[in-house]
Amino acid sequence: MYKWIYVPFIFLFLSNHSLTGQVYGTENGKASFKAKMPLNSYTGESEQLKGSIDFKTKEMKFKVPVKSIKTGNQKRDEHMYDLLEAQKNPNVIFEGNLLDDYDFKQNTAQTVKAKGDFTLAGTTRQITILLDLKLGSEGTIQLTASWSLLITDYNLERPSFTFIKINDKHELNVNALLVEQ
Repeated sequence: MYKWIYVPFIFLFLSNHSLTGQVYGTENGKASFKAKMPLNSYTGESEQLKGSIDFKTKEMKFKVPVKSIKTGNQKRDEHMYDLLEAQKNPNVIFEGNLLDDYDFKQNTAQTVKAKGDFTLAGTTRQITILLDLKLGSEGTIQLTASWSLLITDYNLERPSFTFIKINDKHELNVNALLVEQ
């Protein structure tokens, strides 16, 4: 008779355990962009990507402080901060949702779609991106993503060096180790 008393406690423990471990986040992921122009290109990088994915609700939010992005040239960085109006718009932000499920039982990399609002320099556009997710050591997921954007879609003027303008299309990359929260 006393054996049956333990069954609800075991079920309660197992059900609570399955609800934990659904939120994964990072405090120091890497975000970068590549800008091209005829005969030259440069990259900007930040290692201050912060954000999280809630795999239960499928909500995700990531941000990068604009002034943490460095191109290796201080004068170019200052021009970029002015162009992006970093004082008024201190972060580049992506807020959205996973469109696909992530299977925690698979040990291989999985590609899932995410859709949401990408905000750059105060202009927000809805985008869909592919995330590559791979379960790492216990409690971690490696996230990588790449996509491109046109800076003119964000009401930004194409910078130029002398009379040569930078291409409108920029390549963006994200690489982060997400840790179970």
